[in-house]
Amino acid sequence: MEKRNKLQVADKVSGPSGDGGNRRWEDLGSELLVAIFSRIGVEDLIAGLPYVCSSWRSAVRDPFCWRVLDFRSWDTISSRLGCRRDEAVDFADLFNFAISRSVGRIDCVYFPSFSDETNLEYLANRCPMLQYFSMENPDVSETEFCKTISKLKFLKGMAVDENLICHQVLQHVNQCSSNFIELKVFSDTMDKQLASIICDCLPHLQKLEITECIMSRGAILTLLDGLKKLEFLDVSGYAISGITNEVIEKASHLKVFRWDSKYGKYGFGVFEYCHHCEDDYFHLSPCECVLHQQLMGWLATLP
Repeated sequence: MEKRNKLQVADKVSGPSGDGGNRRWEDLGSELLVAIFSRIGVEDLIAGLPYVCSSWRSAVRDPFCWRVLDFRSWDTISSRLGCRRDEAVDFADLFNFAISRSVGRIDCVYFPSFSDETNLEYLANRCPMLQYFSMENPDVSETEFCKTISKLKFLKGMAVDENLICHQVLQHVNQCSSNFIELKVFSDTMDKQLASIICDCLPHLQKLEITECIMSRGAILTLLDGLKKLEFLDVSGYAISGITNEVIEKASHLKVFRWDSKYGKYGFGVFEYCHHCEDDYFHLSPCECVLHQQLMGWLATLP
């Protein structure tokens, strides 16, 4: 009885201002429920919401709830749904179910780390209007990947491993998807050569994310100089002191520029580029020249 009373209290929400009454969650309009449920994880759409009440079960069936699918936390999802078979098999079944619920109208998919070009091809065949996908797997065939991209004419962005950042793949993306403006790269290192490939093949990029990456100052400047339409650049978590005053000045035209050097915690701040040292992205610490200059500057301030 005590549990029932608690549920009855939890089932009520305050009504509109001035009506002096209460409304039950299941009495909320279907459009509002769908708008809320579209932000809920896939595991709750399957194993949680449908079992609350009939109105929620009906709302969950709306294809709009399934337009953005995030499978990145696969261990949590599979545990919640009681998956016991091979992860690729369980994911394939769940993916098929989600696509069916969406009626082929999926806009965005974040794949689990083990997904490959086979899963992407299946998605492209079922949902040719796809606008964005994220696939971290580094072992993806360039040839098969390009074949799949040919089917995604409305693709606006993607997040892929650095192994796919090459002329062949990016030029193909640019040719097949005229609306492509967003790229995220999963990479350990980023040099000027790789940055130049991005600039040459995707000149219309407006949003670029390359985080937690060892990146040279030259690579950042190459991106800022080469991508004339860039509005959003995220290089946060980089492992060098590559953000110089020159970089900040060139990035001043961006709407968003995110950077938070791991060296910031040591209080070094923004560095001037040292022309006496080679600008090498394998340097994981400031050069001695810079440290000496800062030390002398600090000593000069002492009474």
